[in-house]
Amino acid sequence: MAPNLRLPRLYRTLLALALVLGPLYWMLFTPDGQRRTDLALLSLLGRPAFDAALDAFSDRLSESAIRATFPTLALQCAATHGPFGDRRCTAAIGSFNQYPARAVAFYFQGEGLRAVKVLYQPAYHAQVRAWMQQRPGRVAAGDTGSSPAAPAGVASRPVAAGTLVMKDGPLGRTDEAALLWISDPLPTRPAD
Repeated sequence: MAPNLRLPRLYRTLLALALVLGPLYWMLFTPDGQRRTDLALLSLLGRPAFDAALDAFSDRLSESAIRATFPTLALQCAATHGPFGDRRCTAAIGSFNQYPARAVAFYFQGEGLRAVKVLYQPAYHAQVRAWMQQRPGRVAAGDTGSSPAAPAGVASRPVAAGTLVMKDGPLGRTDEAALLWISDPLPTRPAD
């Protein structure tokens, strides 16, 4: 007599429910599942990824270098007058370093990059803040390695050729979810 290898109907039903509900639970109720679901949806909607090491940016990057490095970005550029430069290029994005995001703006002074602003989804503020803190910091001669004193509510991280800046702590209802890279000040020319 051969052994009965059939699973009882209750076990098959429970197994089918687990196979269907398990991934749904992960996608809807876990932070990692929600992030990955958001990334997949944004990718399906045709929003490009902006996977950039902002901490490695420098003022030597030009608009043409940005366009060559990130060819999927549909950059729209215009002259501007502001604290970050005389030209601004913006593009809609779907993600920034695997975090759902909305847009990126590059600010140029002459030919050099002066600042980058990444607008990410507010739900991922804590994760982007943790990403910023993991960037290798810059230590100058005689420096203790700590970040310079920032105003209350502002987190900053000195990096190779600039500083990463964002809001410290939870975002308020009217706060913008943004990460800024600001280049180091340009050397001043002596007066003739």
